[in-house]
Amino acid sequence: MDIVTKFKNLLIESLKDNKKLIIGLYVLFIAVFILAWVLSASRISADLVNTTYSAGGVIDTFDASDALELFIHNGWGGIVTYVVSVFFAIPAIVSLLYNAVNLGLLGQFFTVLVPNGGVRYIVYLIPHGIFEITATVIQSAAGIVLFLFIWRFIRAWRSSETQGASEAFEKTKGILIQSIALMIFSMILLIIAAPIEAYVSVPFSELLFGPVSG
Repeated sequence: MDIVTKFKNLLIESLKDNKKLIIGLYVLFIAVFILAWVLSASRISADLVNTTYSAGGVIDTFDASDALELFIHNGWGGIVTYVVSVFFAIPAIVSLLYNAVNLGLLGQFFTVLVPNGGVRYIVYLIPHGIFEITATVIQSAAGIVLFLFIWRFIRAWRSSETQGASEAFEKTKGILIQSIALMIFSMILLIIAAPIEAYVSVPFSELLFGPVSG
């Protein structure tokens, strides 16, 4: 069995075993995204946006960026979040909420500043967001599973039924392996998302609504 097939089988197992966690995180992301968009409507006016953010600054979000730059930025952020999630998985959850709130607020900015801004923003977001948002969710799941491994390893190590750290690791290493598999999968999704965001999302939105001007 080659390495690709082994990884595929491991990934399928990891996704199945953590299905409820992943679905729950996805629901949380979407809920926070919608709430951030809706609840910010009463506080964001054109005057406020123009005072705090230049129209060009927000509209620059639609400017094409280099795919490699996007991948490095998102990938590095994901790796850091994953590693520091050993601290009770808090960074994994905070990162998910942070991204959801930012995307929701940005949607409201476009709604205020640009004709058909809300719809335009969603159309822009969909092509790469399918992969990038999923990667964000999977990264958070991987971070939580990483902390779960540490928690179960410590419990096994302290258990009278386990003889030392080596045996405790053998009993719990499957969780660590699943965590790593999920993290690798999230990076693959980011590799796919980066060129789409850089070269497809903007032209696609402009094809439907025309260029953004501000």
